[in-house]
This record gives sequence, structure tokens and C-alpha cells, in this order.
Amino acid sequence: MMNKKISLLYDATAVCSILTNNSSRSGIFFVAYNVLLELLKRPEFEVYLYADNLIQLQEVIKTYPEFQNCKIYKFSFLQEWITALLNLKNKNKSKKGNPILRSIYGLLASLLKKGYCLTKKWIDLKDIDVYFSPVKAVPSFVAKNKRIKKYTILHDAIPLVNNNSKNKKQVWFYSLVKSINKDDFYFANSEFTKNDFLKYVNTFTPEHITVIPLSTGKLYRKTEDKTVIDLVKQKYNIPSDKKYVFSLCSLNKRKNLIFSIRNFLKFIEKNDLNNLIIVLGGAYFDGFEKILQENLLEYGDDLKNKILHIGYVDDNDLSALYSSAEMFLFPSLYEGFGMPVLEAMQCGLPVICSNCTSLPEVIGDCGIQINPHSDDEMVCAMEKMYFDREFRNTCIEKGLERAKLFSWEKCVDIISNEIKATIE
Repeated sequence: MMNKKISLLYDATAVCSILTNNSSRSGIFFVAYNVLLELLKRPEFEVYLYADNLIQLQEVIKTYPEFQNCKIYKFSFLQEWITALLNLKNKNKSKKGNPILRSIYGLLASLLKKGYCLTKKWIDLKDIDVYFSPVKAVPSFVAKNKRIKKYTILHDAIPLVNNNSKNKKQVWFYSLVKSINKDDFYFANSEFTKNDFLKYVNTFTPEHITVIPLSTGKLYRKTEDKTVIDLVKQKYNIPSDKKYVFSLCSLNKRKNLIFSIRNFLKFIEKNDLNNLIIVLGGAYFDGFEKILQENLLEYGDDLKNKILHIGYVDDNDLSALYSSAEMFLFPSLYEGFGMPVLEAMQCGLPVICSNCTSLPEVIGDCGIQINPHSDDEMVCAMEKMYFDREFRNTCIEKGLERAKLFSWEKCVDIISNEIKATIE
């Protein structure tokens, strides 16, 4: 057993998304947030925080009680001066102060930033044992320090699979890929993700990639309180006299949403179900109406009225939405982990999902896996789940039990053991 605490520097850049209660709080945010919370509980670690935006990091620590005792790692006295000047600039702007003074604050901060970037080249980080990144590449001033052990979580290899190197939004990802080396250590969110990275990146030491079981962003629970459910349904304008099938995703093509909608419409038309609608939760739905028109021309307005898009769903409302649905549809073409499937199982909602990528690792035998390109399989799966109530109840019971296998505590147990094994 180690006598000295392991000094761990944690990249909390993604955690700063907590300041925006919207779609930017993605699955990656929840991983970064929950892994940090769990590491803070561990007595073997002395955790320091680092972020690209120090102002935001300070705001997170100030605003959220769970981080009130966190320590920001101070690389240089210049860092504190930069932060102070930027704070003055922001206060001046919020109070509509003197714009000239605001410009001076900004100029001084900019000049000091250049000096700060230069000082980072000589930072030795002698009091840091481990650098941990839940998302991005290890920064160069840490990477050059051979003494420090570096760990990074790998979420998915989608840009590599799609050969999407020209997408400016993926610059951070290709910086990560470029930084991958045989000396550092990595955690993959599924066996599928691990194998995908090994397939597309040849600079790994395979033994340095460890699979960690993720959990859900928040701890969702089956909700049976009708008052709570009714209030949430009212909030999102879900008709009280209708049953609904639930889907939670973006319009990204890999989410296969049009496939879900098309086959839901086939399912209710075939079985003459007038009391069932599909509820679509998720952001980034620009151009949704046009996409529906282009892909569902054969269906009349009456069937299109069976589709309800409710937009971004607040985290606190998800338990009620999952719990009151008939089934959850998630026929995604590619997932690094598939957190919504686990969320649905936690809430006792039976799942129909794809039989590919990482999703079989999450769902096991607790629902129905289908070929995400087969209309017949999708319609048959919905019929089985809707009409065979005994089978549906079995899926619910199995899902609730399987969901218990995934927790942030178990995830960080593996992380902690791996780190201690390389430090000792």
C-alpha cells in the first residue's frame, strides 16, 4: 500500500460545460464530470484541476458545491495576473463601464498570455505524478515531461471511420490521435472503441489500453409518481391521452433517426394504432421538417401528426420521460458506448437498439437488438415489444438488474488500480 498520495492533475476543460445547461453537456461532459467527482472521493489521490479557460474553471468551483474544495494548479504567477485582468475586463463589460479601460485590461492580459505560454516551456511540474485527460490530447508542456504518467479516455473513433479530417470541429480529435504514443496510457469506453482505435491508429501499445465501464450522466430512476409524470408531459406538450415511443438523439445521420420514424409509422399503420405517437428528444434539429418531407412523402399529414419533436430535454425530466414511455428506440449506426440505452434501462424502459458497434456490450440480453438497416426487423421488434407484455416485462426486469453493473464507482476503481499499478 502506498504511503504517499498520488498527485493527479486533471484536465477539467470539459467539466466547464456545466455552466451551460444545454446540448453542449454531451456524453463526454458527463464522463469528465462523473470521473472527476469519483476521483475526488479517493483518499489515494491529491487532485489538482487544470482547464483551457481558467475563468470558467474558477466559476465552476465558485458555483457548484461539489467542487468547492477543489484546487486549481498554479503553473505560474502570470496565470494569476491574467485571470485577474480578465475578471476586471468582464466586470467592466457587465457593468457597462469605460470601454477604454476594458480594452486596456484585455491588452495587458493578451501580452501576459504570450509570456505565460513561454514560461510553460520551462515548467517542470515536479509535484505532479499523473496527468489525466477525460477527452483531449495531453498538452505539450506536460507531454514533454517523461517522469509524469499520462492517461487519456478514448470515446470513439468516428472521425477516423468516416475519414473526416477536413471537419474543423474535429481538430481537437486529430490532435489527440497525433499525440497517441507507445509510452502513455489510455482508457476506452468499450471493447468496441478499443478495437477501433487499434485498427486505425498504429502508435499504441495495446497493453496500455484498458476498457472501463461507464455509467449514466445522472443517476436515473424508474418514476411511478403520476403527478410528476403528468407535469413533465405537460412541460413538453405530450398529449395526456396518448401512449408514446421515445427516442433521444440528434439529427446526426449515424443516429439513424429517420429509420426509427419511418418504421414507427409503418408499425402503427400496419396495426391500426391511433393512440400511439413517437416523441423525439434531442437538440440540433435544424431543418427537421424539410428532412421529414423529403423522406416520408408516402405518409399523409395524419401520420405525420404522430411525430412530436420536443427538443432539448432537461436532465431532471429524463427519468419521468423514460419511465412513462412504451419502449425506447436507439438504432444507431455507430456508438462508442451508448449512454441513452443504459439510461432507459435504469428507468425500467425496454429498449430496441442496433446489433452493432458497442451497443451489444451495454444492452446484453435485456432488450431487442436489430439490424439498423432492416425495416422488417425494426417493425417486428416494435410489435414484439408492444404486444407481448410478458416479454416486455422480462426486458424491464433484466434491464433494471443489468443497469446495476454499470457505475462510476466501478469505472474509477479500474482507473485507480491502473494508475497505482504504474506508479508503484
